[in-house]
Amino acid sequence: MQKSTKAIRVAAPLLAILGMVAPFILPMTHISSAQAQEEYLPTQKDFVGKWQLSGATTRPPRDMKDAPTPEQEAAANEFQQTVTAFYGAFDYLEITADGRYNFHQPGDPTSGSCVWCGTWSFSKSSLWLELDTAPRLDIYAKGGDIQMTYTAEPEEKSKYAWLVFGWTKVD
Repeated sequence: MQKSTKAIRVAAPLLAILGMVAPFILPMTHISSAQAQEEYLPTQKDFVGKWQLSGATTRPPRDMKDAPTPEQEAAANEFQQTVTAFYGAFDYLEITADGRYNFHQPGDPTSGSCVWCGTWSFSKSSLWLELDTAPRLDIYAKGGDIQMTYTAEPEEKSKYAWLVFGWTKVD
C-alpha cells in the first residue's frame, strides 16, 4: 500500500505538468504538408524597389554561448547608434532587378553616381549584399518589411553580429 501511495504522489505532479504542456507540444508536432506549403518564401523580385530605414535594434549573436555581459550590451548599443546614424543619412536603399543596390543620399539624382553601392546575390530565400560584413536581407511575410542582419564581421567580433535593421518599402 505504501509503495502505491508513493507512486501516486510522484506520478500526479508529472501528469499535471504533462497536461499543461501537451497543448503546446502537440500542435507543433503535427503540421500537415498543406500548412507547410502555405509558408511564404520570398523571391528575388520581392526585394526589388526602394526601402527606407524604419527601425534598429541589437540582438546577441546566435552563436554566443554565454549570456552577454552589461559591457557587451552597452558596446553593441553604442555601435548600433553609430551605424543607425550612418544609414539614416541616406534617403533610401534601392535594390534593382539587374543585381545592383544603391544607398541614395538626399538630393541625389536617380541616375547619378553612387556613394555606397554594389551588387547583390540571392540564396536560400534571402538577398545578400556583397560587402565584407555580408548583410543578409529577409522578408518574413508577403509585402512585408525587410530585416537586415549581418553574418560576417570584418575584424572585431561582437560588433556587426549584434545589429538588426528594419527597412520598409516606399514604392
